[in-house]
Amino acid sequence: MATSDFSALPTADELASRLDDFRATIKDAIVQVVTGLGEEADASDFDLRFLPLTLTESDLEITSLTLNDDDSDPLTLSFSDDSDVELDELSTDDLVSLYQVVRDSAAATRDEYDD
Repeated sequence: MATSDFSALPTADELASRLDDFRATIKDAIVQVVTGLGEEADASDFDLRFLPLTLTESDLEITSLTLNDDDSDPLTLSFSDDSDVELDELSTDDLVSLYQVVRDSAAATRDEYDD
């Protein structure tokens, strides 16, 4: 029976640190794109799959994205039931999904200006 050598794999702490860095990078990018979009962001296009547990039972739509002056909570998502969620409360999958949607929105807005 062959034994596997897992010594090249990162430790759990290293993976957690990489994930934290990845989340921070995505959150910063989301804030940067939303800042660039200004009033152009159409929050109704955003579809999040893994909402915080308090919101998972609801059929909610994002109604607005609000930039905050507070660096610890740079962006607030408001939902159709009048609840608010900060970026830190979203799953990594939802952060990636939100980033893709705001990037697509920024590209569409840029294309409209080019036409």
